Amino acid sequence: MPVIDYINDFKHTRIITWNVTESNEELLEYLHLEDYRIEKYNNLRPKQAREYLGLRACLKKLDLDYDVNYDERGKPFLPTNKEISITHSYGLVSVGVSEYNIGIDIELSRPRKILNIKHKFARPDEIAWIPQEHETEYLHVIWGMKEGLYKLNGGNLWNFLNHYRAEEFELIENKQFICWISDDVKSRKYHAFYKMIGEYYLVWVLDYE
Repeated sequence: MPVIDYINDFKHTRIITWNVTESNEELLEYLHLEDYRIEKYNNLRPKQAREYLGLRACLKKLDLDYDVNYDERGKPFLPTNKEISITHSYGLVSVGVSEYNIGIDIELSRPRKILNIKHKFARPDEIAWIPQEHETEYLHVIWGMKEGLYKLNGGNLWNFLNHYRAEEFELIENKQFICWISDDVKSRKYHAFYKMIGEYYLVWVLDYE
């Protein structure tokens, strides 16, 4: 089965990435879903159904045979003491579980698009230290970091420009860099990492302050 990347015990964190290339029938045969999960699968739209099977496949590889529930903010959680985050992009599904609160994001490299939207998420004080020759790479990582912060905090509608910030970092895979969420009264520090999986950027953010 196409597990294409696996991070194990990185800061007490595991992240698995699955390339969902199998047919639905092959995935169903692999998963042996219980009847209530089959019923859920049958009630989903085709794209959601594929993502659901990919999620279940990742959870099986992680030995976490639990249902994923969602709180009132839409943040996923498991009936365990582990935190979970889920992300999809163009056929890839990544699932992160950790002892710490976690937010993950995976994105296909799309240089033209990231440049077109950089004004929506990249702050002037971030753009100031980005090397021009590697602008699109840094922008992809900053975007993923801010998506990770958004997910980690349950989708609170902070503004990517005004409330999320990356400290200056080097573009080195798996090397920690610091990021922040700030509002009118306080700031909180988080720890972010990234790696490339083929043409995809995987970014994860942990809260272990």
